[in-house]
Amino acid sequence: MKNYIKLLVPAIILSTSISFAQNNLKDSEIVRTNVTEYEIVEKAVNSEVRIYEDTKAVYPVAFENDDKYDLNQKRLIVAPALETTFKLDMDRDSNYEREITIKYVKPENFNYDFMLTRSGLNVWCTENGMKVKEIHRIESDNKKKKVSMLTTKGMYNIIMSNNNVYEIEVIDMK
Repeated sequence: MKNYIKLLVPAIILSTSISFAQNNLKDSEIVRTNVTEYEIVEKAVNSEVRIYEDTKAVYPVAFENDDKYDLNQKRLIVAPALETTFKLDMDRDSNYEREITIKYVKPENFNYDFMLTRSGLNVWCTENGMKVKEIHRIESDNKKKKVSMLTTKGMYNIIMSNNNVYEIEVIDMK
């Protein structure tokens, strides 16, 4: 009889705690967040020069308006917002001589290629027949100035060979 009571009391406590936990779960709100991925790449250009690239990709979660209150909603595929930090080390020590952080939305049909140099960040593309035609820096008074690379903080328009315009924002430069 004592063994029976020893088993019965914990079973009752466990079953009531599970039912209360399930009740609280039904009352709580469902929170949707963005999905984030990280990628870290280190490239050696030659024996002395190395480039460190740290990319954070945020994939926004989006659903169709028609499925708003349905149980199984269709998720829309949305282009990720990328934030990439490039660091350049010219003499293989612990300090980086140049650092730049950019933010942009990844284009659907091609990828950018970047190369950080002492004078700035070069941008080009050789994928799917796409090429960078021009780069314009957007000044504070909304005037555009043609540049050859990303050299200062601010917004840049990247004009591709098919005349589509994409934006890249330089958010930090050291």
